[in-house]
Amino acid sequence: MAKRILIVDDEPDILEILRFNLEMEGYDVFTAEGADEAQEIVNGQWLRNEGIDLILLDVMMTPKSGFEWARELKANARTAGIPIIFCTAKTAEDDLLTGFGLGSDDYICKPFRISEVKARVRAVLRRSVPKASAESLEREHSRADMASDGGAKRNEARDNMLAYEGLMMDLDRIECTVDGKEVPFTKLEFELLTLLLSSPGQVFSREKILQTVWPNDTVVLDRTVDVNITRIRKKIGRYGECIRTKFGYGYLFEK
Repeated sequence: MAKRILIVDDEPDILEILRFNLEMEGYDVFTAEGADEAQEIVNGQWLRNEGIDLILLDVMMTPKSGFEWARELKANARTAGIPIIFCTAKTAEDDLLTGFGLGSDDYICKPFRISEVKARVRAVLRRSVPKASAESLEREHSRADMASDGGAKRNEARDNMLAYEGLMMDLDRIECTVDGKEVPFTKLEFELLTLLLSSPGQVFSREKILQTVWPNDTVVLDRTVDVNITRIRKKIGRYGECIRTKFGYGYLFEK
């Protein structure tokens, strides 16, 4: 099945250029000239149980910017796992950090080369773990199946789980819950927390975290690890204080 890509940009010419070239690569392409139109497409795909596999998202849009819409997507468990590549002329470090801080998977600066766009799209799709709408629905069916068979499947799933008190990570379903409530994570956030929680007490340097969690074909700034750690701490609530900073060395999860 062809991967489904949503392109969001308020410049029709850019939409058409990207749509044409990505369709030539074999992708199913949807286009929207703003965040509201894009949200309608995402909702429609959800209703059809098809989902969106990747969003190419412009930042400088009105009335709602790409950053604002991405923040809404990442706050919704149903859409939090959709990979996002920001496409923008904003290249300042703070803007890059804002994008990565929102959970983006890559960043393409305008003007861009079509060959670069194609390469980055392939790279993100290759490494992404889909957690979009159709898979969320499938998980709900799985929960119902587990309840009906006396919990046998649930016990089987627990063999691949990490837990500390009410912080639970199901590595098979790619789910994290805090005190029973599912927390929306990006792929990078999930893998970073998995790394720390799987070896409590072990200090991981920023360099080690980057080598382990971030793909080699991703642009990563020095402060990117710190931004993601801050975001994870906020998402896991009272367990955030368990992620400790060893100044000059790195981070660890301390029980």
